[in-house]
Amino acid sequence: MVTYHSMSENELEQLCDFAAPIWKECYHGVLPEGQIELLIHKYFDPENIKAFQAQGMLYDYVLFDGQPAGFIAYELHDAYVYLDKLYLKSAYRGKHISTAVFNDLIARYQKPIRLNVNQGNRLGMRAYLGCGFKIIETKEYPLPGGFVNRDYIMEKPLSPTT
Repeated sequence: MVTYHSMSENELEQLCDFAAPIWKECYHGVLPEGQIELLIHKYFDPENIKAFQAQGMLYDYVLFDGQPAGFIAYELHDAYVYLDKLYLKSAYRGKHISTAVFNDLIARYQKPIRLNVNQGNRLGMRAYLGCGFKIIETKEYPLPGGFVNRDYIMEKPLSPTT
């Protein structure tokens, strides 16, 4: 069973330690190592997390049968929920946890979900497309060090029954 645990200030300070190994595994072979390290610090250094929170980002641990399986970060917008992060430890992938998270966010907020996925992330793309997401846009984001994020913007609409 999938549940959530809102992160306390202390847990947010430790999120980088939890997230870094997951990110390194997910993006190994997709992004250059320097870009992975840059993004880990950009997204998970405590002072950056506080800045994201000040802009409305919410952070939850995703629990599977009471154990921390991964985490999500998301923002509520007028027309959609922006799912900025959904990362699971490798032992918890393939258990339909992501699908449960998508369904829960849609049911809870009665809005479509929008997210970015790196164009080189074939596993993520396959998972999102299999869960009903559609590509609605492509974007490039320049990063320090000459790196570039090349993303698809994807959206999962409300299901016909919601």
